[in-house]
Amino acid sequence: MLLALPRPALAVRLRVGEVTALSGTAAALFTGEPPRALSPAAPIMLEDLLTTGPAARLACRLEGGIDVRMGENAALRVDALTLRGPRPGVALRGFGGALLLEVPPADRRVPVDVTLPWAHIGVRGTRFFAGVVDGVHAVFVARGRVQLRVAGGTVLLGEGEGVDVPSDGIPGAVRSWAAPRIARALSLVGA
Repeated sequence: MLLALPRPALAVRLRVGEVTALSGTAAALFTGEPPRALSPAAPIMLEDLLTTGPAARLACRLEGGIDVRMGENAALRVDALTLRGPRPGVALRGFGGALLLEVPPADRRVPVDVTLPWAHIGVRGTRFFAGVVDGVHAVFVARGRVQLRVAGGTVLLGEGEGVDVPSDGIPGAVRSWAAPRIARALSLVGA
């Protein structure tokens, strides 16, 4: 009989982090519940869809010291967060807007997967940016390494490297980013 219950009745709301900073407006959405306005120290729950409004910047700390920053008009779902056990892993799904993710170097054993509408990013102990910079989707690695999979292929990025992904999905050349472009990208997430 328990298996016949609708999903929201079975859902266990698990706290996986909290808001550390916010400017502007942001909310957390969960199927079957009204939106929750976010503020500093507000809880982040598993399967929350985090959204930001115009000119907003949101910073969150997830379990394991994983820091997430979102720019304006961004949306990100916390799909999975398991730091222990036989299959640890973190899965985040973005739906638009700029994102900065920082995974502590000590947690290289925990794979982190970020899925965006235009790319899939595999992360191990790193700090990286993904979003639109200078009119094109781009990924920049400030620390560590990421594997970027897009429609046009897979590229590996190391520290200080970035790549543009135009609308055709074919990644451009991997290049070292200059300080002004890095600053433009980080300003999109308030970092």
